[in-house]
Amino acid sequence: MRTIPKYTIRQAARLVGLQPATLRAWERRYGFPRPARTASRYRLFSDADLEWIRWVRDRIAEGIPARQAVWLAARRRATGVPALSGATPAPEVLREELLTNLLAFDEPRAAATLWRATVALGSEGAVRHVLLPAVATLGEQWEAGRATVSQEHFASQFAARHLATLLLGTPPAGPRAVLACAPGERHELGLMYLAVALRQRGWTVLYLGADTPAESLLDTVQRVRPRAVVVAGLVVDLAALWEPYRPRCLAAVRRGVLWVWGGPAAAAPEASRLPGRLAPTLEEALRILEDATRARVRAG
Repeated sequence: MRTIPKYTIRQAARLVGLQPATLRAWERRYGFPRPARTASRYRLFSDADLEWIRWVRDRIAEGIPARQAVWLAARRRATGVPALSGATPAPEVLREELLTNLLAFDEPRAAATLWRATVALGSEGAVRHVLLPAVATLGEQWEAGRATVSQEHFASQFAARHLATLLLGTPPAGPRAVLACAPGERHELGLMYLAVALRQRGWTVLYLGADTPAESLLDTVQRVRPRAVVVAGLVVDLAALWEPYRPRCLAAVRRGVLWVWGGPAAAAPEASRLPGRLAPTLEEALRILEDATRARVRAG
């Protein structure tokens, strides 16, 4: 069986093309690999151990630092993703593969992985279950000091380009929605995904993007008379930013505009003072807008 310990460290090193000292150094520094030990404390490696060692070795050869390669391997093992993936890709397999590609700055492989995800899950499913979680995980690693600024920026730009392509590739058709990030909010990938999802559900989306001034958004709403407005905030204080404009927002809501405050900032208690609906998650925002579409159809 693959998990039976049977190779000494010298045998294992020879089979994976590394030096025994390298395996000892990885174990000492990163806690990887974790071979079985005999009663005399000699290391014994299984075939499964060798598969993971080869996987880490290959990621390092692609340019990923050893510590990150070991971390990626641990994530894959914890989520049940094998070192040698099968022919039918599951979302978690594709997500970990994309994360690996992004950390290695390997755009061609990242694009190929995302295409495989699109074939398997559809364009919206690939974004929701593979692209956004991979980029979010890389962002968390950057915040923890385990990924570089360059890696985080590369991943974000890769995702933004893909989402922009999807957005441009879906023609507008139905009711109009205006989507914008709150003033000072630069994180827009979630809002871009919502724009794509709405386009694919028949909405005409006017996407204003990151860091949209409140005055400018309100002028746009006055001019284009949308059915819905979504203002997204992740790290900003929506209530404090929009309190001076509350009367104008309320007037729009009274005219029949469905105003949605989206993102984690909408979960803050202070956000309940804002007129409109609160949607701290993408799923909630999409549900609110889909309900509005169904109500419009029923009304004829």
